[in-house]
Amino acid sequence: MAVEPIAVAGPQQAQAAQQQAAAAQQQAAAAQQEAQQAAQEAAQAAREAAREAARAIRDAQREAGRAGRNGRPEIMFPPFPNSGPQVPEGAIIISVAFFIMCAVIAIGFPIARAIARRMDRRNAVTPGADSDTRARLERIEQAVESIAVEVERISEGQRFTTKVMAEMRSLPQGEPGADRVAVPLRAREAR
Repeated sequence: MAVEPIAVAGPQQAQAAQQQAAAAQQQAAAAQQEAQQAAQEAAQAAREAAREAARAIRDAQREAGRAGRNGRPEIMFPPFPNSGPQVPEGAIIISVAFFIMCAVIAIGFPIARAIARRMDRRNAVTPGADSDTRARLERIEQAVESIAVEVERISEGQRFTTKVMAEMRSLPQGEPGADRVAVPLRAREAR
């Protein structure tokens, strides 16, 4: 229904414009109603198609079950899309457990460290607070120093002994039948 503009002067022109507006509103309402009805019909058709597809899958699975019982090869059809969860239940459980474990570690590790530090602070003895401990440490230092001096003396004696033995080996050996003993030069001079 096409609305034509009316060229009328004054109050008749306003009345004609109102009639045109009313006619346009009626056309818009009718078009909206038709669109809603088309949407409802499309939704109904989609539901019926889904029911038909589900029914066809059920029938095919029943037929496959009968064929399997009769000794013929069995054909399995995948479930209809969006008919249930696509992620296996075990994977969901594992992922939830993983995230819970991460949360426990993130929260529990700092708490465990804080508890361990508090326990260490309770058991730690402050150095220098005990005069008996300080005296014992001084005695240990003196004993270590005296041991170091003695070890140095022993090493000097070892070096001297090694030197004397090297000098004795460098002396010429006497005849095999002689009862002579080789004496180093220093020892001969001292006689």
